[in-house]
Amino acid sequence: MKKFFILIFLFIFTISNFSSPKAVVLGFDGADPSLIKKYIDEGELPNLKKLSEKGTLKELEVTNPPQTPVSWGAFMTSWNPGRNEVFDFLRRDPQTYKPSFALMEEGKKKFVFGKLNPFIFASCCFLIFLFFGYIFKKIFKKNLIVLIFSVFGIFVSIIFFNFVKDNIPSYIPYPINNLKGKPFWEYASEEGLKCIVIRHPDTYPAKPFKEGRLLSGLGVPDLRGRIGTPNIITTDYTLKMRDNEFSVEIIPVGSSVFQEKQIVEVPGPYNKPFYSYALSEYEDGCIDENLKDALKEETKKELEKKGVKEIIAFPVSILCDAENKSVHIEVSQESFDLKEKEWSKWVEVKFALSKIAKVKGMVRFYLMETSPELKLYISPIQIHPDNNLHISYPESYAKELYKRFGPFKTMGWAVDTWTISSGLSDEEQFLSDMYQTEGAYEKIMKDLLKDSDCDMYVQIYEFTDRVAHILWRYVDEKHPLYDRANAPKYQNELKKSYMYMDKIIGEAMDLIPKDCLLMVVSDHGFASFRKEVNYNRWLVDNGFMKLKEDTGMMSLYDLFDDNRLLFKNVNWSQTKAYAMGLGNIYINLKGREKWGIVERGKEYDEVVNKIIEELPKMVDEETGEHPVCKVYKRDDIYKNFKDDLVPDLRVSNNNGYRVSWQTSLGGVPDKLITLNLKPWSGDHCSLDPMWVKGLFVSNKPVDGEVNILDIAPTVLNYLRVKNFDMEGKVLEVKNN
Repeated sequence: MKKFFILIFLFIFTISNFSSPKAVVLGFDGADPSLIKKYIDEGELPNLKKLSEKGTLKELEVTNPPQTPVSWGAFMTSWNPGRNEVFDFLRRDPQTYKPSFALMEEGKKKFVFGKLNPFIFASCCFLIFLFFGYIFKKIFKKNLIVLIFSVFGIFVSIIFFNFVKDNIPSYIPYPINNLKGKPFWEYASEEGLKCIVIRHPDTYPAKPFKEGRLLSGLGVPDLRGRIGTPNIITTDYTLKMRDNEFSVEIIPVGSSVFQEKQIVEVPGPYNKPFYSYALSEYEDGCIDENLKDALKEETKKELEKKGVKEIIAFPVSILCDAENKSVHIEVSQESFDLKEKEWSKWVEVKFALSKIAKVKGMVRFYLMETSPELKLYISPIQIHPDNNLHISYPESYAKELYKRFGPFKTMGWAVDTWTISSGLSDEEQFLSDMYQTEGAYEKIMKDLLKDSDCDMYVQIYEFTDRVAHILWRYVDEKHPLYDRANAPKYQNELKKSYMYMDKIIGEAMDLIPKDCLLMVVSDHGFASFRKEVNYNRWLVDNGFMKLKEDTGMMSLYDLFDDNRLLFKNVNWSQTKAYAMGLGNIYINLKGREKWGIVERGKEYDEVVNKIIEELPKMVDEETGEHPVCKVYKRDDIYKNFKDDLVPDLRVSNNNGYRVSWQTSLGGVPDKLITLNLKPWSGDHCSLDPMWVKGLFVSNKPVDGEVNILDIAPTVLNYLRVKNFDMEGKVLEVKNN
């Protein structure tokens, strides 16, 4: 009888701790409602068709601008982008004019006692010896013992001092999430609801929340601290010469790799705690620029003598067999062969920042070709789940998922769009990477939904966005890279990606309870990117900006470089406005910008109004079209924002046009409008929201227009959570 009651108790305890989800939200980045309606009509999306007939399928009003981190930030907080402070991919520092990522940036914090670490640890070491000296003195009744322990303690403490100085950092980098506002799952968890969130953008570093589990999405960098840095080992030295705005690392290797093994050093993480921070410490307080440079050079030599490097690389041994179209690879005590067009398994790579501080990453290889040249691709280095680097909550959750499901990409922008956009890979490699990447996340979703141990489940997929960015040139006959011969094949690949989306939705439908609310959303739609517009060139040509000399070509590397060309070559004393980010224009305002010249009040209004009036008049002489749809004042689209943070103007494009990559990085190319000759051929970032509306689907009828701000409060209301601070309205969800 006793055993019977124990079993009953365990059963009740188990049931009370496991609950089927009451609400499931699946996000598909960039899923375009016009394409979905088209494919539904063709009979290719049965699950979405079923949802549209049973519940709701309609267009979604999105943020202005309609960008991924902006839209998902508004989605999760139900605050407008000005208020939640993620209004673009980039933000600028008005005191330096330098750009950084709006969503996440790197901070620097003291580790333990900071610069005092060697002194305090060495002092503690000495005190321990002194303590034992007095203990033994009492035992053996001899004063000499204290002296012996003291002398020996001083000797050991000096050694320990140097060891701590070289191996324990004074400062360490840490991620800062700039998003303000509270995610809707935190409100739910505060009322006792269990929530699982998988790969939602804007969630890095992962924040603690009651009853919650979270794996961060967009915002998580690679181990190098970047949004993604692939490498290509190649015998083709001309690849180094290519236009590479997307910052793919090219690692040349000699042709002898076809006869004998060659060891290649692949760049890994920056050793900021023991190299970069050490350099900055030496120049702290120094106001003489020449002296600063001299101090840096002297410190670099000292660090080199100690074997401390700025970038920690990992060695890869390769031998190419062109005849058999394969390559032999040795890395991290693993050895394997790869055939052309084949992916390796994930390989762990370790990096020692010091004798104590170590980090672990993951990479995989893809053999692009062996003839006429060797091209071996290496993925961006993923943060290994074993590291405690804030990619999940609890900290151990990523490790639990890794143990249960095997390797998966931890980087936020997981699907590599950079290599193909630089013209360095093909569609086959891009698509195979995409499906392998997303397949791992699909597996996680299915099993977590089967577990039925949450009240709310949220997961975001990115592949619908990435495939549209790359393959849109096969949909639009007016695109300069439209290829009539290959168009049918890759139009079908675009359709297949939406069929994959439909499959994932169907799997979720099969796994959730009948009364569970299911919502499927996208953060924006898509349009063609035929031509790019250089707003800084327009500002120069129209007298709003003055250059000392040409700014040169900018790349994503410049986001991490303290000597960006733009900021050296702009004549700020004669510049009234400058463009940065994906459609933002800032006024060089006196008292706000470091070298501001525009007075507040009348002069500010004159500059703003003139740009608003004149910029939309721009004409593409080849087509007669107007690239600019509208220039918005920030007060027209944002509320409750900081004056020194939010851009003064937001420029939106008409269909077919997008702000140039160079403008987004602060560059000033020679031409105003240029053809987009990159595979990155579809976009949404700088378009007017009316061109790229998002998708809203629900398994229950929902009346009226839906704004992306409305979804979070609607889900919370459905779950009977009442207390939340949100701007969106609660939609009426009807039962079927």
